[in-house]
Amino acid sequence: MKFNFYSLDINEDYDPAKQLKKFETMSEAHVRRRRLVRALPDFGEPGRALAERLTGCGFFRCRSAGCPVCLRAFRRWWGSTLAAYMSRDPDYWFTVSIVPPDLFDVGHLHRFRWKLLKDRLRNQIARSQVNRAIFLGGMDYNLVHFADDRAPRWRPHLYFLVGGGGQGLIEGAFRRHYPRDEDTPRPVVVTPQRTEDKDLMTTATYTFKARFENRRPCRDRRGNVDTETDELALPHQAELAILLDRQGFLGRAIRHGEDRYLPALTVR
Repeated sequence: MKFNFYSLDINEDYDPAKQLKKFETMSEAHVRRRRLVRALPDFGEPGRALAERLTGCGFFRCRSAGCPVCLRAFRRWWGSTLAAYMSRDPDYWFTVSIVPPDLFDVGHLHRFRWKLLKDRLRNQIARSQVNRAIFLGGMDYNLVHFADDRAPRWRPHLYFLVGGGGQGLIEGAFRRHYPRDEDTPRPVVVTPQRTEDKDLMTTATYTFKARFENRRPCRDRRGNVDTETDELALPHQAELAILLDRQGFLGRAIRHGEDRYLPALTVR
């Protein structure tokens, strides 16, 4: 489904393009799109079809979730809408990161069933003590590199905001569903959200990232286990763009709860 977010208003007070220095510029988005158009044809018919769609994105926007220019426009609306909503009562929000065990080989990301992941999350929320809270966020993607000789693999994961419930209740709702393992020592992380307007905008846009990364194990200056990141290689960006195009903006989004003051919860 191509969601026409271009027709929706951006809250100027919380517009990340105007309020956040690190938010991607229009020029950066256009450069990224041109690079994708060159790389996509190497991925067969799906890649050629998406390249053609992105090439034609101009006066009539393609509204593809794989288009960096349209993704930037969506993030402006999404980030400003969520940040303005959180600002009404900023003291009771938490960020939640969930890393499921699912991994996919490079070249096989098309096997990811995001609808199944969302259905599982929806059922976990419904059966928990936080089933009446507001959930807003999206899916993220990393290419994980391992310390041993294993090839890097795609790891889809979830990052969302929860309004209400309390940190302990939120952790209890998900930790039993996502056990830790050697590769994922912290599959569920719940953190209180900072309340400054800049922090609200930063987190709101982070729930729907535009730049995706390699994640490599490393150690910090004290010798503790850590990770380092850098931007995906262009072929990996192209493979991911094909998935994002299929997924669509609403397919990638996480929305749960009811509040008449937030139309984003009910957009179809």
